[in-house]
Amino acid sequence: MTFYSYPITVEREGKRYYAYSEDFPGVYGLGKSIDEAKISILEAMRLYIQQCRKKGKPVPEARTVYAETVTLALD
Repeated sequence: MTFYSYPITVEREGKRYYAYSEDFPGVYGLGKSIDEAKISILEAMRLYIQQCRKKGKPVPEARTVYAETVTLALD
């Protein structure tokens, strides 16, 4: 079994959540909750990787090696 690690981002759009990974252009997930969006994007990424492997194309490499949410205070 091969393990792949990628960062994902989840954003809110109205009453729904939208998930994506910069490493998978055009691949995204949607859900009514953060968890639903995460499950959706993980399934989409899994299918994308399976297609890459099936067609002999390279599996995307994670470009982001570190991410953090920061808070800025301005006067």
